[in-house]
Amino acid sequence: CFDRSGLLFDEFAHIFTDIFSKRNQIYKRVVQCLADGYHDHESICKKLKIEKGGVLSDYLDELVLSGFIRRDYTWHLKDGRISKLSRYRISDNYLRFYLNYIAPNKEKIEKGRFEGKSLTSMPGWEGIMGLQFKNLVLNNRNKVIELLQVNPNDVIYDNPFFQNKTIRQEGCQIDYMIQTRFDTIYVCEVKFSKQPIKISVVSEMREKIQRLKVPRHISRRPVLIHVNGIVESVLDSEYFSHIIDFSQLL
Repeated sequence: CFDRSGLLFDEFAHIFTDIFSKRNQIYKRVVQCLADGYHDHESICKKLKIEKGGVLSDYLDELVLSGFIRRDYTWHLKDGRISKLSRYRISDNYLRFYLNYIAPNKEKIEKGRFEGKSLTSMPGWEGIMGLQFKNLVLNNRNKVIELLQVNPNDVIYDNPFFQNKTIRQEGCQIDYMIQTRFDTIYVCEVKFSKQPIKISVVSEMREKIQRLKVPRHISRRPVLIHVNGIVESVLDSEYFSHIIDFSQLL
């Protein structure tokens, strides 16, 4: 990645030129908007400073088809119907890594002046790794469902979930959620940290679940998915119905 003769140093430019030809610059601008996390159609328009219209929708659709980004729809918990509301995210982890760490240092790398210093000391490293880890989990959601001992045939819908703030409800975003036909939702917090997860994750999760507008007949089961361990007090709290150490799957 940080060697000018390395395979991954120019892979991004080659891929985009091969797939999108002369229009590759506009596609680069679109994915750059998503480098820091989830965005809906409106916020992408604002970041690109363009008016709403069919052209951007076409670009986003092509990026989805190419596998670079993903469009995640939320859904109605009352009946399991897919909502019209959706958000986009980068689904290709190399692409996000390139945009955040290779591209900003490209000139230094080309001049042979960029030494492979510790990645963990680079700006925003833990936040970006959090997004990468969420992608990893979502790309292996079938394994998560298996570990939760949920029959796949019982799943009504599963995806990242969000609800917008209105007069009647607070805004809320869940990393990953599973709704089953037995009136149960598994609310999954996907947590990356260089250190073991602290007890504060319990209060954070309680607040998220409290914000969720859930029909009374549906039970909520909090789930923690982590990769670098948890402190003993998280276990002692007995708050989470399941705690998954994802490092066991790697």
